[in-house]
Amino acid sequence: MKMQKSVSVVPLLLLLCLSVVGVTKGQGVEVTKAVEFKTENEVVTTPADGKTDGRTDSEPDLWAELRALRDMVVEQRVELAVTQSQLEDMKTQNSEGNVAFSVTLGVGGYYGGYYGPTSNTLVYKDILTNIGNHYNPTNGHFTAPVRGVYYFRIALFGIVERNSGIHCNLRTNGNVTLKAGLWEYIAKSQHHVANAASLLLEQGDVVDVQLGGTTIYDDHHKRNTFSGFLLFPV
Repeated sequence: MKMQKSVSVVPLLLLLCLSVVGVTKGQGVEVTKAVEFKTENEVVTTPADGKTDGRTDSEPDLWAELRALRDMVVEQRVELAVTQSQLEDMKTQNSEGNVAFSVTLGVGGYYGGYYGPTSNTLVYKDILTNIGNHYNPTNGHFTAPVRGVYYFRIALFGIVERNSGIHCNLRTNGNVTLKAGLWEYIAKSQHHVANAASLLLEQGDVVDVQLGGTTIYDDHHKRNTFSGFLLFPV
C-alpha cells in the first residue's frame, strides 16, 4: 500500500517542477525574437522587449499626417504669395493701361496755308478726353507711357479750292507714319478726310500730327480731331 502512494505522487511532483522551470525561464532569459500574432481584423507586432506601441496597421500614422498637413500649408503659402504678386502686376498693368485721349483743334475759321503757318505740328488745344495726361496740349505731342500697341486716328476738314487739297501726316518720333488727305481738281468744295492705324510703340515714343502745307477749316462742330488709346501693353 505504501508503494502505490509513492508512485502516484511522482507525476504530480514532475508537473510542479516543469511549471516552476517554465516561469523561471520566462523571467530570467532574454527574449530576442518579436512575436507576431493575428486577430480577425488586424495584426499586432510585439517588440523584443515584450511591449507594444498601442498602434495597429489599421490605425493612422499621426506623425505622417501632421507632416503632410505641414507640407500642404507651406505649399498653400507659396501659392498665396504667387497670387498676391500676380495681383500686384495686374494692378500695375491696369493703371498703366488707362491711356486714352481725344482732342480737337480749338480754333475757328481757316488754319494753315494762306491763312497761317504751313507744315507745322498741329496743336490740338480743345481736350475732350485725356486719361493719364499723356497728351500735351502745349505742343501737340502724345508720349507713350509703356511699350504697347496703340490705336490712333486723325480727321481733317477743309473747304478746298479748285486745284488744291488738304492733307496731314501722322508722325512717330518725327518720322511720317501715315498720311490723310485729298486733292480737288474741279471746284471749291467741302471735304472730310481721315486715316487710322495701330502702332507698336516703345516707352517714350512721341506721336503727333503735321499739317501738310494746306489749309483746313474748323468751327464749333469740332471737325478736326486727333485721338488715340492703348490697346494692350507688350
